[in-house]
Amino acid sequence: MHQIDLTAARAAKASERKGLAILAYDNACQDPGAANWRAVADLLRLAIPATKAAPKASAEAPESRFAPWADYAIPQSANGRRLGKSPVLTVTFACGAVVRAPAVSLPGKPLNIGRGLRIAFAYYRARIARTAGAFSADSDIVTIPAIASIACDNGAEFDATDCSERTAEARRGTFDATALAAEAEAIPEKAPDGAVTRAEFWRVHYRIAMAEAEQSGADETPAAELAATVEDCRLRLSGMCNFEIGARRRAIDKAEAEARRQAEAAAKAEAKAARVAAYLERRRARIAAAEAEAPRLRLVTAAEARAEQPAAADVAPAARSAAPRLAARFLASTSLGAPIARLPVAPRFGASA
Repeated sequence: MHQIDLTAARAAKASERKGLAILAYDNACQDPGAANWRAVADLLRLAIPATKAAPKASAEAPESRFAPWADYAIPQSANGRRLGKSPVLTVTFACGAVVRAPAVSLPGKPLNIGRGLRIAFAYYRARIARTAGAFSADSDIVTIPAIASIACDNGAEFDATDCSERTAEARRGTFDATALAAEAEAIPEKAPDGAVTRAEFWRVHYRIAMAEAEQSGADETPAAELAATVEDCRLRLSGMCNFEIGARRRAIDKAEAEARRQAEAAAKAEAKAARVAAYLERRRARIAAAEAEAPRLRLVTAAEARAEQPAAADVAPAARSAAPRLAARFLASTSLGAPIARLPVAPRFGASA
């Protein structure tokens, strides 16, 4: 019986285990009756590399009929010839609105459902903004209802519940048209003078939502103007006519302007008083400094100053210079001092002799 050391075989390298297993098998075949076939089998098992068993597919799980979710960017270099015709999604929302939008996808990749839904959301928001009399550029405030169903013109279907959960953040807004629809239906399209119509109802609510959205990140002055807009819109919804709202707003603006004017005048007066006080303080400081230096100075009156000046008789007359007399003699002895002879002037033409 051949002895097989499994401990040494485990410590050997993987490349050596195969040779040991073959050698043990050959030795066992020479004497099958005395061979330890269990040890040979264990040695062969050590020589065979371990492999993971592939998981068995569950036959009970049914194959989903919905297409997988995909959301990827389209490169700018992709042109229409490369992309081909884009699939068109038909998105039905919980409010009953139906929007058709293209789902631009790359060849060889699954349908770009994420990008297609974002385009559908933009179309829905633009539709609501147009109903409220606004532009689509400011339609990010519109809340989009949940997705009821999604179908594609190429036959693909998507799980509406899963898509709604994935796009919950993108559908969030501050202007919920679905919640206002029931209230708007009770308002007539045409109303007597001063009453709110259905179109104005949508427009005023949309303006309130826009002003509140802009008010959060605005500065002090724009925030005050937006707050005034919200207040006027709420007064309009309460039944106050536009003329009364305008008169009230003008009175408030006039009072605020007068208050600002008075505040500015008070601030100017305070600044001027501060400047005068500073000037007087500097003047008092200079006077105090002069009084402190007065004992060191010799101060005299005007009479004392005149008394100290010498008398006119005591002052000797200044010696007259001989230079002018010498200059006169020089001019008289030369032609420089002679009078200049002037030429006669001809009479004017036509003048009488």
